[in-house]
This record gives sequence, structure tokens and C-alpha cells, in this order.
Amino acid sequence: MNFSSAFGVIFGMAVFYLALDATVTDLSFFLDYHGILIVCGGTAAAASIAFPIVKVFALLKVFALRVLGRNRVDFQGTVSQLLELNRKSAQGGGSLKDSLSGIKHEFLKEAVALVSTGILTEKEIRTTLEQRIKTMEGRYYHDANMFRTIGKFPPAFGLLATTLGMISVLQKIGQADSQKLIGPAMSIGLIGTLYGIALANLLFIPIAENLTERTQEEMALRRMIVEGAIMLKSQVNPVAMREGLNSFLMPKERVVRKAAAVAA
Repeated sequence: MNFSSAFGVIFGMAVFYLALDATVTDLSFFLDYHGILIVCGGTAAAASIAFPIVKVFALLKVFALRVLGRNRVDFQGTVSQLLELNRKSAQGGGSLKDSLSGIKHEFLKEAVALVSTGILTEKEIRTTLEQRIKTMEGRYYHDANMFRTIGKFPPAFGLLATTLGMISVLQKIGQADSQKLIGPAMSIGLIGTLYGIALANLLFIPIAENLTERTQEEMALRRMIVEGAIMLKSQVNPVAMREGLNSFLMPKERVVRKAAAVAA
């Protein structure tokens, strides 16, 4: 599990709960049926109009696997694995095909598999892998943009709920004891806006930003893998490979392989 994202979700809910608890003595006051119906129902309806309903439901899986799931991008581990593959290949310690079973990252496995065939040229390997990156990048950004787009709906429907509440308030003006009725009616009318703002800014928009950040990291890793695959194909010097792959990392993150330098 991604503990950072899980902590953010739990912490956000806790802060929201404490804020509500500090506002009123009875939290059931915020359970307004009409506000929930308009904001949640309206958001679901608008999302189904904007996107195929199958994709809308698929966002639940995206949230579980890519936001809450444990999918840390391991640059250093990938560099080390590529260096090890290069060392084995250069020393004849086994073919690249024999190493495929030990590779967990799917894109790295695909890249090594292409190299291990010995049929494709460096240009063909690069073209194939870069196209796969573009395809996956487009899909990942599409998921993030779906959350970002859906995040625009709750505040709008919250305002709609508040508008209906204000209409109800205006209808009470002139009635008996209207001074006592207007205040509670206005507070209930504003609950719809509260729902909309909370839903957008505690759920949809943060998820969209999380997916965007993860996509950028994942695509950076895949572009590094492409360069590593080309180096495997050309069987470059281990030191040159290490330094070339380290160029994708910040100075403090770079992999130092003294043993590889000595062997070279």
C-alpha cells in the first residue's frame, strides 16, 4: 500500500470531521438528504454524460491500484538491474532471455525481451519502445484528466443545491415567525456548497494531481529504460552505461558501482 496517499486520505477526512464537529453540537445536522442527492447524484450523472460509464467505474480500480497501491518508482534499482544484465551479457554468464523471469517491471521486461531476440536493430528497438511509452503516457494522463474534469462538477452542483436552499428561504419571508425560520433554512441551504467544495478538493483534484505526478515519474523511468536497452543492444562499457543511466538521476540519487569501474 502507498502509505503516503493512504495517510493523506485519512488525514483529510479527520481534519474535515474535526472541523464539522467544532462547528455544530450535532453532526447529524450535516446529513442533508437533498444536498447529498444533488451533489453526488448530479456529479455521477454529469460524469456519465462526459465519459463512457465503463470508464467512470474503472476509475475506482485506478484509484485503488495507482493511488493507494504500492507502485513506487525505483530508479536506482532499475539502474542496478540494467548494469547487472549488461555484466552478465558481456561475461557470457547467461543470455538475456534467461534473465527475463527475474525482471518484475513489465516495461523493463519488454525492453530486454526485444533486445534478447537479436533481430531488431537499435533504431527499431528505440522506435518500438518509444511508441509504447507514448501509448501508456496518453492512457495515464487520460485517467488523471478524468478525475480533474469530474472534480469540476461537485462545486457546481453544490451551488445548485445552495440556490435551491435560498429559494426555500425566500419563500419563508413573510410567514409567521419567519425570523426564526430563515437562519436555519439558510444554513441548511449552504450545506450543498460545503459538500461540493469538500468532494472536489479533498478527493478528485488531489487524486488527479497524484496521478499526474506518478505518470511523470513512471515515464521518466521508462525513457531511462529505453536508453538502457539500447546500451544492452550495443554492449557498451559498464562504466559508460552506468554514467549514462545516472544522467537521468539527481547527483545524490546516482548509483555508484565501484566494482564495475574496477572491472572495466
